[in-house]
Amino acid sequence: MSLEEEMQSESKKHYDFFFLGGVNESYVFVTENEVYYEAKFKQSNYLFSGLKEFDIDVFEFVIDVAIPSKDGKLPSDSKIPETISLLIRDFFNKSSRNAILYICDSSDSRQAARKRKFDKWVDYFKGDEFIKVDSKILDIGNNKIYSSLIIKSGNPFFSEVIKYFGKLGSGNSK
Repeated sequence: MSLEEEMQSESKKHYDFFFLGGVNESYVFVTENEVYYEAKFKQSNYLFSGLKEFDIDVFEFVIDVAIPSKDGKLPSDSKIPETISLLIRDFFNKSSRNAILYICDSSDSRQAARKRKFDKWVDYFKGDEFIKVDSKILDIGNNKIYSSLIIKSGNPFFSEVIKYFGKLGSGNSK
């Protein structure tokens, strides 16, 4: 590797990612700690069935560790937020009429930590181009379930989607 390539590599603040497509519109990337991630955009129009008259697709964003590191640890990695930011932008570039829904997994009671991490990731790309709206509902056990909707501010159905998302949260709170 030349000195120039090495300097570019050191200054790069994200990982290269690859679009796999498929039923979950998947992207993959590998960290320097050899952790393999898969970012999925699962079709979730059923959650927005009350908006059938609008030409919009809603996808649930899921990020999974596809292959953990050899030692099984997930070290903190400053390049992951920028990588997530870039692949979300790439996803929206495919269709500006998309909306993304993120639901924080609550199965291990770490949903608040997941929400904080996701909020930081979104700050990398939000700006004026994207709007993030948050919601929380209480399940039967009074556990908070956090969710966020991300939509381009120029989406022609912006207002309708935001209003519907708000109704989903308030209508499902126990």
